[in-house]
Amino acid sequence: MNEKKWLLFFSDVQPRRHTVIRQVLCNKRTVSSLFWGMQYHILDWLNVEPNLNEQEFDLQITKLCNENYLEVTPTGLVLSPNGIIQKSNYQKSNYIITEPKLFQHINEKQWLDLLPLLIQVVSELSYHNRHYYVVSSSIRTQLFFRAWYQTVNNKEELVTSLKHLLEAFLERFPKEQADIFMSLFSGHKTIGKTVQQVAMVLPDFSYEDVTTLWRDLGMQFALFLLRGDSVFKKLVVPINTEERLSKSASITYQLFNERQNIERIAKRRRLRISTIKEHLLESAILCDNFPYDSLITVEDYEIMTKTFTGDVTNWDYNQLSNRIEFFKYRLFQIERSKKIG
Repeated sequence: MNEKKWLLFFSDVQPRRHTVIRQVLCNKRTVSSLFWGMQYHILDWLNVEPNLNEQEFDLQITKLCNENYLEVTPTGLVLSPNGIIQKSNYQKSNYIITEPKLFQHINEKQWLDLLPLLIQVVSELSYHNRHYYVVSSSIRTQLFFRAWYQTVNNKEELVTSLKHLLEAFLERFPKEQADIFMSLFSGHKTIGKTVQQVAMVLPDFSYEDVTTLWRDLGMQFALFLLRGDSVFKKLVVPINTEERLSKSASITYQLFNERQNIERIAKRRRLRISTIKEHLLESAILCDNFPYDSLITVEDYEIMTKTFTGDVTNWDYNQLSNRIEFFKYRLFQIERSKKIG
């Protein structure tokens, strides 16, 4: 992997901690990583790199520092003048995911295992061929696909329908990108190219670029199907969720919206009060229209408004001298961040 990719998540004016960036990318959620990810404006990238190796990532960041692309400050890392140039060069010469938010909502692993199977089956169907080896996919994916396939009444219509959908979807992309995407699929008497094979014949696309393009367009095609009304939509619906919150935080937030207080929710869910507060902080960060004033009193607002001004990342909780608990302070920071942002 080209470690210069990580320069995309750093700024030349805002010091950033690389541990936060890593946690956001691999969807390791803590209130701290979500809060600072919000301050860095990178929460759209939650779960884009679910298999990111901590040790390898840290070594790559160290290399970027040693090459003077990143500079160390007391509060984090910033892009050096050379780092700014390298970041710009990377953006111009490499393929970058354009819809990172999708990786929070659509099960990438299952969908990108399912999509090649769908393309192959429909391709073979167009030639009325029933005897072929399916592309590599998990047994679970094959069973899921078979269950859907058996519900389709007019299977012959799948051929023209999928063809038209792919054409409509791919026309929004440059021809070269569309061609790369389709070249990775197997079909009737056609074996899909490997990522390495594609990269070898395209000087402007590295192995990493082709892989990233495949992931990006694959997930966008899932969204394209979700927004339509074709029979293929039913393949994506079960592996899609609009929820941004973790499952446990979502339950807590639902109870909170039912006007149950923190203590009662903790007792009902048999969780610590501190855990419930963490869930509510996650909800405040990731959800719109959070009811801050149901937790922060008028007096609290008055004290904190008089105490803090400017960039919330420069505030110091100690200025409150324990007059207000940290939970309310963090909520106030989140609210002010969203109003400024």
